[in-house]
Order: sequence, then structure tokens, then C-alpha cells
Amino acid sequence: MTNHPLGLGTRLVKQDFFEDPTLPLQVYIRDPQPAFPLHSHSFDELVIILKGTAMHLIDDQEFPVKAGDVFVISQNHEHQYMDMHGLALANILFDAESLMMEQWDIRALPGFHALFSLEPAFRTLHNFQSRLQLSEPQLNQINELVHDLTMETERRNPGYRVMAKGLFMQLAVSLSRAYSSTPTDESIDLLRIGDAIAHIETHYTEKITLDELAAKSHLSQRHFSRVFQECIGRSPIDHLLHVRCQKAAELLKGTDRTITDIAFDCGFSDSNYFTRCFRKVMEQTPKQYRHS
Repeated sequence: MTNHPLGLGTRLVKQDFFEDPTLPLQVYIRDPQPAFPLHSHSFDELVIILKGTAMHLIDDQEFPVKAGDVFVISQNHEHQYMDMHGLALANILFDAESLMMEQWDIRALPGFHALFSLEPAFRTLHNFQSRLQLSEPQLNQINELVHDLTMETERRNPGYRVMAKGLFMQLAVSLSRAYSSTPTDESIDLLRIGDAIAHIETHYTEKITLDELAAKSHLSQRHFSRVFQECIGRSPIDHLLHVRCQKAAELLKGTDRTITDIAFDCGFSDSNYFTRCFRKVMEQTPKQYRHS
């Protein structure tokens, strides 16, 4: 790993830590983890604790971590490891937008939303008890995937970009499944909300009501809407429209079907309303998007 001078509260940027500018992934195996000052990132970071223990300071809250813990540190959150005892970890830096994670069918997994979006947003509320904790066999399996991913990014043999992205997808799926299979009292709440998000992702062509989504989360409409807004950054119905427009954009780019047909296939009953929504989400009309 290249050493980078850091100061208190330093913000790490992608171009300094992603060694290959053509690949939106970077793996660092830190054994042992060196002392690192308080810092934040302009990218997301998937952390897998391989061995040892430490106190993790994030957003002015302290949480103990140990071997088998897995968590995501979203960009702009300040953190630091302290009181380390034999701490070793895998840091997988990733750019979700460049990886087009919004288009992965992994989004049908409640555990994916819980691990990558919800747990980071509710970490302090749950006192970090909602994090994923791998068993020893699970950790060994994940460690093998991380090793393979590291080899691809370091050796850069022909085809390494596709292989690296594929291995990261496999890693994300395995961790998302593990999150769903080993729920705690705190993670069940996140999985229920993740289930509502996954329902939107997989049933966007159908009529979906706020009542239906809140029921899946076992929350009142008001509470569900507030939690959803905090996690996703938009209301449940706005997210449904966002997903529909994203799916429509894929069809506009990849097919020559009419705009009206695409609108209907993506859950819109009115092509004029579709155009207004699409312009709001994509900042272009469907016709402009297709021509561009």
C-alpha cells in the first residue's frame, strides 16, 4: 500500500487510492492494520475484519469490532481504529455509481439493502448490533473470494476488469445472503425495510401502494416513510418512480421499442406522465436520452 500523509479529519479521494483509474475497485489487505488518523472518503468502503479486535470510532461513536465483523463505511463518514490488538482487515474500496450497482439484480435481496444502505444509516441507533457477523466457515469462504479479487487487481492479466467486477459481485451476493441468514433482533428491522425496497426493485411494473410497503416493514406508514427517506434519500413513491425510470432508460438505450410501449412496460399508465417523471429523474426527456 502506498503511504499517504493524513491529517485530522482528512478526506481521502478516489484518485489517490484507486491505483487503476479504469477499475472502480481497490483492495487493501492490512495485516496488521497500521495506525491511521481520523478520516473520511469520497468513495464507499467494505470492511471485513479478518482477525484481532479494536475500537472503531465512527461519527463520534465508539463500537468494538472483532474477527468476522463485516460493515460498509459510506462516503463522507469520519472514522478511525483505536486500541487495536492484532487487528487485520480487508478494505475493499468501491465506487457504486461506476459499478452501476443500481442495475444489479442483487437488489432483489433484502440483505443487500440492509448491509450496503440501511446498516450504515442506522449504525448509531442500533449501537452497531445490526452489523453482519460471519461464522468461521463463512469468514474462510469470504477470505478466499477476497484473495482471488486481490490477485486479479494486482496481476492485471487480460480480462482482469471483468473478473474483478464479477468477483466483487459474488462477494456482495455472498455477504448479502449471509446477512439475511443470520438475523439479530436489530438486523430483523433492517431486513424488513430491505424487503420493502427489494419489493419495489422486483415489482416496479405493478401497482405498489405505501400501505403495502409499510406492512412489509411492520411499521406505520408515517414511520416507514420517515425511515425510508433517511436511508434512501427520497420517499418510497419517489423511489418507485426512480426505479421505473432507470428501467425505462435501459430499454431506451438497448432497444428500438416505442417510448409509449416502454412507459407501459415499466409501470406507467400514461405516457405524458412518464415523460414528466423521466425528465425529473434523468434530466432529459425520453427522446433526448435515446438520441444522446
